[in-house]
Amino acid sequence: MGKLRLELISRHRIRDPGIGLNEPSGLSLNADGTALYTVSDDTKAIFCMDLEGRVSIHDCFFVPTQGLEGIAISTDGTQLLAVQEETNSLITIDIISRRELHQRPLSAMAHYSSLAEHFPDQPDNKGLEGITVNTTNEHVFVVKEAEPGLLIELDAACSTILSSRQLSEANGFSHPELRSDQLDFSGLSYDRHRDTLWITSDKGQCLFHYDWHGDAVLQRLDLVFTPNDKPNDKPKRIRKAEGVAIDPDRGRVYVVSDRDARLYVFKLHDSC
Repeated sequence: MGKLRLELISRHRIRDPGIGLNEPSGLSLNADGTALYTVSDDTKAIFCMDLEGRVSIHDCFFVPTQGLEGIAISTDGTQLLAVQEETNSLITIDIISRRELHQRPLSAMAHYSSLAEHFPDQPDNKGLEGITVNTTNEHVFVVKEAEPGLLIELDAACSTILSSRQLSEANGFSHPELRSDQLDFSGLSYDRHRDTLWITSDKGQCLFHYDWHGDAVLQRLDLVFTPNDKPNDKPKRIRKAEGVAIDPDRGRVYVVSDRDARLYVFKLHDSC
């Protein structure tokens, strides 16, 4: 697989205190790739916006659960899946009825004992941060932020833990400016064209392109941009990149910044 390159196409301010969109912390394309869902961990709501960050109030709705960190869409496009970090739970929401269908903590899933040592009884704010769905087999992936960073594979029903991997230097999760124990993981998106995963790092201000089957990072891409009105300036880094959604059909990567409440739209290039 050749090296890939990101080119910023546009960036959009999406903060809207009036509706509670203050700290976007997850991102997912809708079923046909025409809009994006996001959550804000301080608001009990699912937000929907177009691909330029304009919020569609009609398609936003409230949910019973606060503190959502990541969001994904089911393979058939009828449900949204979200993670709550405080309880390390997965929330399933029906899009049409806008009802919460299930709330399942990892600790209630089969084979949790294989992971229990990494999840203290008193939450340490290093819990589940990102979620995505492998549309090939409908398995669900969730990522634990740190101490240690963990990628966990669940069955389609989110009732059984199938496997897990620690994200460490051994499989390529490293950064030239951070110690391995400083690196964290925040967002997650499945790439159905390449059968790979894209994982954001808040502190690393980068994206890791990861091959689950080979258990190896294929590439680390820095999340940087040069303001359009200042082409000669030094590139800036995206602060607190907490959500990512890839559209392999259109060659687009969407990233949200929690701190700056901005949506960044990148074109994904195959480089020689």
